Amino acid sequence: MHMQAYIIRSTYAAPVARQTKRCPAAPQLPATKTNNPPPTHTSACQSSAMVSSEQPDGARSIFPKVASFNLATFSSKDFIVRDFIEGLSTTSLAAHRRSGIQTAAFDPKPYIRTFEAALERLKELDQDLSERESDLKEGARRAEIEHSRTIERLGSKFNQTLQEFQRLDASIADGGGTAVRIGGELEQLDKQRQRAADAMFLIRCYSDFCHGDASRLEALRKTGRIEDSIKCAVVARQLTMIARRSEGSSQSRDLIEKFSETLEKDLLKQFDRASRNKRLEDMKGCAKVLYDFNGGASVTQIFVNQRDFFINKENLVTGEILTEGDIWEKLPDPDVDPPGVEPSLQKLIREVKYVLESESEIIAKVFPQPELVLGKFLQRVFQQSIQQRLEMVLQTTEKLSTLAYLRTLQAARVCIGQLVDELKAHGLTEHPSPLSSTTTIVIDQNLEELFLPYLAGSSYIDREKVSLDQLYAGVLLKFNLFHSRRKKMQNMTYFDRMKISATKVSTEARAQAALEKANSADHPTTGGAWSRVLGVRRTDTTGSEDGGAAPTTPGGTGATDKLGGLLYATEADGALSIDTAKRMLRWLAEAVGRSLELSPSSDTPKDVLTLLTLLIDHMRKAYLETALDAALEAAEAATSKSEPDLSYFGEIKPATVIMTLMFGFINTALIPLASASLTVRREMMILNNASVGVLEGKIDRVVQKTLDVVLGWVSGLLAKQKKSDYRPKDDDVSLTTLQTQTAAAIVAFLAKVHTVAVTALSGQNLSAFLAELAASLLSLVLEHMKRFTVNAAGGIMLTKDVSAYHAAVKSWEIREAREGWEFAQEVANLFVVGQGALRERLADKVGVLSRVRPAALKVWLCRREDYVGAGIEKLLSE
Repeated sequence: MHMQAYIIRSTYAAPVARQTKRCPAAPQLPATKTNNPPPTHTSACQSSAMVSSEQPDGARSIFPKVASFNLATFSSKDFIVRDFIEGLSTTSLAAHRRSGIQTAAFDPKPYIRTFEAALERLKELDQDLSERESDLKEGARRAEIEHSRTIERLGSKFNQTLQEFQRLDASIADGGGTAVRIGGELEQLDKQRQRAADAMFLIRCYSDFCHGDASRLEALRKTGRIEDSIKCAVVARQLTMIARRSEGSSQSRDLIEKFSETLEKDLLKQFDRASRNKRLEDMKGCAKVLYDFNGGASVTQIFVNQRDFFINKENLVTGEILTEGDIWEKLPDPDVDPPGVEPSLQKLIREVKYVLESESEIIAKVFPQPELVLGKFLQRVFQQSIQQRLEMVLQTTEKLSTLAYLRTLQAARVCIGQLVDELKAHGLTEHPSPLSSTTTIVIDQNLEELFLPYLAGSSYIDREKVSLDQLYAGVLLKFNLFHSRRKKMQNMTYFDRMKISATKVSTEARAQAALEKANSADHPTTGGAWSRVLGVRRTDTTGSEDGGAAPTTPGGTGATDKLGGLLYATEADGALSIDTAKRMLRWLAEAVGRSLELSPSSDTPKDVLTLLTLLIDHMRKAYLETALDAALEAAEAATSKSEPDLSYFGEIKPATVIMTLMFGFINTALIPLASASLTVRREMMILNNASVGVLEGKIDRVVQKTLDVVLGWVSGLLAKQKKSDYRPKDDDVSLTTLQTQTAAAIVAFLAKVHTVAVTALSGQNLSAFLAELAASLLSLVLEHMKRFTVNAAGGIMLTKDVSAYHAAVKSWEIREAREGWEFAQEVANLFVVGQGALRERLADKVGVLSRVRPAALKVWLCRREDYVGAGIEKLLSE
């Protein structure tokens, strides 16, 4: 109750406080030295409150005056509401302490007075702000009204100005059209005046020429100005046309023509002098005059003829090509990669590229129609410089070999083709833009015409055939020479002898020609390459290194009649060689790649068929079939008098490898190239399949014949088996070697056969061969055991023989033959067991014999010496 009454009294005391005189803000007092530490934070309101509490005369009052503040106090950036309130509170608390009243209760009166005064002051400031705000709003409203009026006035003025501008623009447009019409009429009148003046001048000049006077045009020609020269040329051309059409005197016509010739010669001289001094502006003027005068034919001709490129002696085709250097050794060698372009031709092509790029810049600056001049220049470069050099290079390489000629032709075609592509990319007269379509057609036509004599029709592919035929004939020369003398002349009919004789003569003639080419002294590089193809040393062919003829090789054959003992073919030369086949395919691959670059794409199927036919003729017929026929003949020649020589069987291995290489090359490289022609592709596939069938048939016949030979020899050895071998006397049995000689010979022979088979065959072919051999040998052995009466000691010998055969076959690791030979082994064991054991063997339900009826074994058991005495017959009947 006491606190409520206090608050009410304070409220009623507020009006009294408002009647007090407001104290202005006290000035800031200087700081005085004191022992007390300074406060951490004192706001402007606190300091002003403290200062204002002091009386001017130094007297103290118990009721402090409120600090004075204005709008600047609240607009300051440092104003903080909390600090402002704290300042007011601090002032009231200090006044209360100075009053000396010490009470335990809280006295709110100082605070009430202070805050009431502060609120009153804030109300005053708020009223002032409201009045100022009203004044500012009124001023802003008036300013907006004035601004709107100003904008409206400016808009009306702008519209008036725009209307005036449109009217002015319309009037100017009308005046411009009128001016254009007047200008056109004036231009037309000027042209009419100029034509009239030109006609008057032309008539006067023609009249002067009719009277034999040419001084008027002479004076115009001798001024030295380009404009006057152009006018003089135009008038001279018109006078010439008038003189040809009119029926005037021949004297005036001759005089006009003479003047025209003089004018043309004079202009050409000026152009030539300017060209030598490289004055492009003078050249351009003379070229323009001459183009107007006669179309520019004469100036184009003199420009092309007087170029340094055509005058320089280094670029003229004189003398001969030097055939020295590494490139001339590689060109005719088929086992070396093509060496590239002939040096002199390559140098010329580089020079042509530089000259065309530099001269085309001059042509573009000088001539009114640069494309025509550039076309003439290109034609001169291709038809004179490049063509003459190319002809000389090809003539030189053709003397080396056809292969050198073809390689040079291909390298030249590629190099000149690259030159053409570079020129197109450069642009020449259109540089830096690409070459124009007109000039592109011209340069392509020149390139085509350059190689047309060498590639037209079938001339190119015919040379490829000649080259490959020479190379194949050379590499197979020793092979053919060996096989041509392989057959003996005896036991042949008259016609067979004639055929062999003709083959022999042609082969030896070819060998003679090959040796002469290898010994050529005119072209030692060609002779060296050709001798490597033949597989001989040049010193061997001449005999100079050894002081005589090349020594003979034992077992070899040589063309002694025709060659004087210089070329010999050994048995190794007559055998198939995988390396030789690879060389032949590599040469053919080079020819195919060359034909793809030189021949048009439309001729590719036909060319590929030609090359395939050539490959079939040489590699299949002349190489593989010859070797396989020789192997078959060797197999057929084997007799039972001596152990057969199976060395011929080794040809099967290289033959199969060569077949794989050849037909793989045909299927992957040749046949796909003929896809554009279904007819040619079908023909190639038929030829390929027929070749496969022929070669596989020959190989099968050789293998089958070899099997027959092997089995025939084994049968012969078994037929020589002595009856006493399996029925020996007790004193004839050797405990150290319980094996017959026949069995030892057969086992040794089978080991040789297996070695040869492993060398010649592989994979399924080897397994099939050995399986058939094992099955046939099993039949022979089973039949062989039916022929001899066997006693107890002979049974041991027989068992050992069959065990030896079984061991030999088992080492071949043929699964198909395992069960059959186990049966043969069990049959052989029946000859050594007694009656009791024999009964157990026949009653066995587990072994190999369990699947055979006992009666079927009678054919072997009846050959036992104790067949009747031991009761075996009775046992079998039970």
